[in-house]
Amino acid sequence: MSILISISAIIPIVAVIICILCFKRNAVFSSIVGLATAGIIVIAIDSYRISVSQLLGVLQSALILSLSAVLVIIPGLYLNGVIRGQGYINKITNWFESISIVPEKKALILLLGFLPAVESLTGFGVSMFLSVPILFKLFPSKKALKLALLGMNIMPWGTLGLATVIGSSLIQVYPTKLGTLTSLTSFLVFPYIGLVSLYVIGGLKALLKYMSTALLLGFSLSGLLFINNYYIYTETAGVIAGTVTGLLGFYLSFSKKNQIKSIWKNKLLKIFLPYILILILISVTRLIQPLNYFITNAIVLKSHNVKFSVLSSPGIVLLVVAIILQQKQPITVSYLQVLQKAKNACLSITSFLILSQLMLQSGMIKNLAVTLSQHTQQAILLMLSPFMGMISGFTTGSNVGGNALLIGVQNRIGQEWNQGTLFAAVNNSAAGHTVFSSIPIIILVLTIVKDENIFSHFQANESQLLKFTLKVSIGIYIAILLSFYAIFHINGESILF
Repeated sequence: MSILISISAIIPIVAVIICILCFKRNAVFSSIVGLATAGIIVIAIDSYRISVSQLLGVLQSALILSLSAVLVIIPGLYLNGVIRGQGYINKITNWFESISIVPEKKALILLLGFLPAVESLTGFGVSMFLSVPILFKLFPSKKALKLALLGMNIMPWGTLGLATVIGSSLIQVYPTKLGTLTSLTSFLVFPYIGLVSLYVIGGLKALLKYMSTALLLGFSLSGLLFINNYYIYTETAGVIAGTVTGLLGFYLSFSKKNQIKSIWKNKLLKIFLPYILILILISVTRLIQPLNYFITNAIVLKSHNVKFSVLSSPGIVLLVVAIILQQKQPITVSYLQVLQKAKNACLSITSFLILSQLMLQSGMIKNLAVTLSQHTQQAILLMLSPFMGMISGFTTGSNVGGNALLIGVQNRIGQEWNQGTLFAAVNNSAAGHTVFSSIPIIILVLTIVKDENIFSHFQANESQLLKFTLKVSIGIYIAILLSFYAIFHINGESILF
């Protein structure tokens, strides 16, 4: 009977997945269904019942976590509107197109370098506004669409590491620890994405010809993500790793020094001014200790298991940069449109966070994790963990949503071997790298193609893109599993921390 009670804890998660995959409902509706299901279970089963004070704690923790996400999402979308309106995206696109490099290497520099850097700063698919116009000019339409989707694989560090930061709050560890272990579980993913990209571009011929470049840039991105997470900051890890990898790609692609100098023409610092300002402000607020202390402690929201420093949110930096740019070159950005774009993301994240906190405080997560650990062989659990993470990312269409749904369960399972954060990192990694295959992202890239009036005669097939991304996801699963298996058996979490 106790096993059945423990297994009943998975019903809210299953309800969410069924709503999305079978009934084709959006993440907001599905998360509310999952929340209602969890509420019914809490009322019906004595083992899961919680007091009024605990329920208030659930709401308080979820709302604090939601606010931490909202404070990044809305300023990020507003900044993107300013950047697009002021023509920075077009300037960067034109600059990149003017550089004389073979298309295959340009694609690798984009997918393993500059697109991860841009997505790390802004998030929510904003990098595709940059990648789609470039890729459609370099390659045939079907190839360009697939490549644009492949460029979305930096998600655990997207939006200044939002998913990783919130994930660390959910399991109560420092972002540095979760980010570092995620960089290791993701280590083989980026070289793999590079190889897949070459195959999409030119089949086996292109793969063999440019394989060394793909592997070098892929491992460069992976290695730099680890270094930045472990030694610097999780929030800026994707930005720095992507930028350095992109510059490395340029260096390797030029045979003459004058070609290297050519990439700095056309007032490059002005073209990348918004991104440079973001990095400078984040660095200043983190490195100047008196300022960092004030920002960290000035306004702090707390619950019994969650703590959020409002002024240290990366969203504050994004908002400041947007205001600076507006002062420099005023343009009209519709606040209503920004809020409308942010609405679904904010609502779904809030619902998933309430669900995760309810399952945590009622004991569902603990019971489910203990039951899985006690009645499932270790080898099967190791294989199941990345798959669970991928399902969470695919169904919610969000790395944050995927973490809210399952990172607590994964962390609790891992605690059975004193490697809870490693299992949480697998969820963070698998969920993030699978978001590119989700329906919302596929619809987003098709919408961008339509909005930009790119090849209006081209009729994209949503199901074909879904089949492609799911096939690629098989390789991502294997890549994460191999890294996870190795780190687990050498007890990498204990070695590093």
